[in-house]
Amino acid sequence: MKNILYLFLAVTIFACSSDSDGNSNTSSVEGRWNLSSSSNNGIEENLNYCDLETYIELNNDGSGLGYVYYTDTPDNSETCGLDFTFDITFSETSNNVYSMNWGDNDFNVTGTADVNNNILTFNYTDEGEYFESNFTKQ
Repeated sequence: MKNILYLFLAVTIFACSSDSDGNSNTSSVEGRWNLSSSSNNGIEENLNYCDLETYIELNNDGSGLGYVYYTDTPDNSETCGLDFTFDITFSETSNNVYSMNWGDNDFNVTGTADVNNNILTFNYTDEGEYFESNFTKQ
C-alpha cells in the first residue's frame, strides 16, 4: 500500500511540474510565422489577401527565410505570387526578445522582435520611417 501511495505522489508531482512548465508565457521563436498586420509610422496598413500570404520561417540555429507575396491587383483579378525571398539571422538578446537582420542584395534591415505566446512583433527603422509587422505562429 505504501508503494502505491509513493507512486501516486511521484506521478502527481511530476504531472504538476510538467504542467507549470507548459503554462509559461514564453514561446519558441522557431517555426513558421504568418504575417497578420503591419504598420508604417504608427498607421495601420491595409493588407490584401495576397499580402497575408507573406511569412517567415525561423530555424533553431539563428537563421531563417522570409517569403513575400505580391499582386498588382488586390481585387483577385490577378494571381498572387511569390515576389521575393530574403535571409534572416537572429539571436536572443533577453527573454523572448531577439535582434534580427532581414536582408538580401536589395533589402536589408536590422530590428528587434518580441515574442509573446503566438505573436512575433518585428520593429525596425528604415530611411527615417518606423515599421512594425506582426506575425502569428502557425
